[in-house]
Amino acid sequence: MEQQFRIGLIDDEEPILEILIDEISRIPEFEVGFSTVDPVKGMEYLRRGKADILITDIMMPELGGLEISRRLLDSRIPVIICSGHSKYAIHGFKVDALDFLGKPPNPLELSEALLKAKKKIDSLHWVKKVVAEDFVVVGDKLGHVRRVIRPMEILYMEQRMKDSIVKLEDKQEFVLQSPFIASMEKLKSPYMVRIHQSFAVNIMKVRSLLSEKCVLLSGDEIPISRTYREEVRRIFENKMIN
Repeated sequence: MEQQFRIGLIDDEEPILEILIDEISRIPEFEVGFSTVDPVKGMEYLRRGKADILITDIMMPELGGLEISRRLLDSRIPVIICSGHSKYAIHGFKVDALDFLGKPPNPLELSEALLKAKKKIDSLHWVKKVVAEDFVVVGDKLGHVRRVIRPMEILYMEQRMKDSIVKLEDKQEFVLQSPFIASMEKLKSPYMVRIHQSFAVNIMKVRSLLSEKCVLLSGDEIPISRTYREEVRRIFENKMIN
């Protein structure tokens, strides 16, 4: 059986989503991984690994396609912009968008864009590290120690200068010598949510969510920045995502 590449669709126009779903169903090797009019929920689906390729609109309330693309720069997920605003095409390439489709999308152009995304994924296949089990192996700052941890053991992560400090529920901590987004990718945790420029928390370890901080079951209080406040609120309100 051929590998199926999963497409994530984010667009606040339901009719466009229906067109994309129908057209993708006619293209071999591709299937829809998720489809949503809510960009915040779409970001959560992406964090949970529900898509290999993303097609997103640009102009959406709360979280636009360019910002989504910017947040995915280190994820290796190919992004295709689908928008009726062609004047924003150049901005899409500035955030490493793979292609730009008009609305409604032309079936041939959509197929060509997806094949281009597939080639990009295939070219990166040799650097992928897939961990099927519910654990991940991480190394310390100097590479002298390796440890097997489970995503549910993580309380939160804090970025300090060039290092990411991972706090575990057994009171131990691990240092990853990498930028924030790269460290999130290394942890491969579906539970980690960024709530601040320097902090991400395990949503399963949150006792209470306040306007400017969240309190973990461990008693740790982690600040929530204004930039992420609304997104965090929506994620927690909808954290039971299928």
